[in-house]
Amino acid sequence: MAEYVVGASRSENPPLAARAPSGANRMADGVSDAELVDRAEHGERAAFDELVDRHYDVVVTAAYKVLVDVEAAKDCAQDAFLEAAGNLGTLRDKAKFVRWIYGISHRKAIYILRRQKLHTSAMEIKKDESRSLIRLGSPSEQAEKAEKLASIRKSLTDIPEIYREVIVLKYVDGRSHDEIAQILDLSHAAVDKRLTRGKDLLRESLKRWRTE
Repeated sequence: MAEYVVGASRSENPPLAARAPSGANRMADGVSDAELVDRAEHGERAAFDELVDRHYDVVVTAAYKVLVDVEAAKDCAQDAFLEAAGNLGTLRDKAKFVRWIYGISHRKAIYILRRQKLHTSAMEIKKDESRSLIRLGSPSEQAEKAEKLASIRKSLTDIPEIYREVIVLKYVDGRSHDEIAQILDLSHAAVDKRLTRGKDLLRESLKRWRTE
């Protein structure tokens, strides 16, 4: 499969306007998605370009709903099409290409948002540590506070990521259960389960760290 590059320009504000046909390379509208996927899978570049023309806006919208940033959504859409181009052979029902590519874009956007939130949370922890140390007066108080913060930070790194991320989003970033469920693409029950397990693991890790 040839490497595809998606570089079409888009309106800066949603809703995103439909892209105009790509001129001479535009195929007949009567050609189905399934046929285009089949042609693209066999190396026909124009067939995949047509799929991009047809569904670019839908794929951008899937990312925009999560990221709420047009440029980030466009980048996510391009990544989604690149991934799709290399994995057309895994699509069993070729007629469902648009649903498939929508799902790829949505999952990529969730992943991007998750990493953004965790990065922001980590930066906030560092700021809180700095502010806390500045407020403390005596060297002994500073040392005690620094030790507590270090134990919490170390304990967080010791627990698996799937539990760490919900702990950070809930107790550091202050996110609600609804927001966590949306960011991580989980059910409320799964969020509750991970929070409960995460807190148990964090307590166990803190105990181990303090006895070392």
